[in-house]
Amino acid sequence: MPLSVQCIWAGIILGQLSVLILLFVVRNSRKVPFFAAYIALNLCQGGFLVILASVPGIRFATYQNLAWASECVTLVAQALATTEILGITLRPYPGIWGLVWRALVATSALVVMIVTLASHFRGAAWFQLNRGYHLTFASAVIACLLLVRYYAIQVPAAFKLILGGFCLNSCVEVLINTFIQVLFHKGYEVHQAVWQILTMLSFAVALVIWVVALRKPFPVDDRRIASLTDSAYRQLSPEVNERLRELNEKLLRLWKLEARPQ
Repeated sequence: MPLSVQCIWAGIILGQLSVLILLFVVRNSRKVPFFAAYIALNLCQGGFLVILASVPGIRFATYQNLAWASECVTLVAQALATTEILGITLRPYPGIWGLVWRALVATSALVVMIVTLASHFRGAAWFQLNRGYHLTFASAVIACLLLVRYYAIQVPAAFKLILGGFCLNSCVEVLINTFIQVLFHKGYEVHQAVWQILTMLSFAVALVIWVVALRKPFPVDDRRIASLTDSAYRQLSPEVNERLRELNEKLLRLWKLEARPQ
């Protein structure tokens, strides 16, 4: 591992420790346990890679496959953490949240299937799956943020910053992976150091955003479940919020119909 990569990696470890400490000191970990678990797993992954690199006589291919496998574990934790934040964001609209998580599951399954079929070389399969994951992830988060923006859904700023950090990191990952694949025809392995430095820097920026978001305790979420008879949601944007409540009610009725035994 080049010295530059080691320095950035050490800074990221310190940043993750800062985020984890803030989560427990400010007592935000109780509200976002999956996010706290995601940060903890990232730290564990760092320790695992250090131990793995110190194993005498380990083959590079073995190290690479185990490293990518550990990355898959953290990506699953990232998906759960983001789903947790999205669930909090859309809590007043359970019908719309039902549509969002169903769309996430369907899209993720489709991307994994397409990328798996398109990967002809084993060495590039991990790389392609990583790009496909981040593409799906970034698209889902951006769609949710646009939904929140369009319908003027009131969301605590801290949750927006956490989602923004996730979204920024995934967007940069997709751009870097695509850039390397299109311009560097010799393959991912030849430019691994460049890929590591750029992706780690994007994650470091996300960590800074999360530190800002977690400086204070999360505000009490006193938003009520949206209802067609609830006049509290008509104050900000009557026409838009009326359509949002109607959409929420229609989706709730649809999910109830699907849940009934045939």
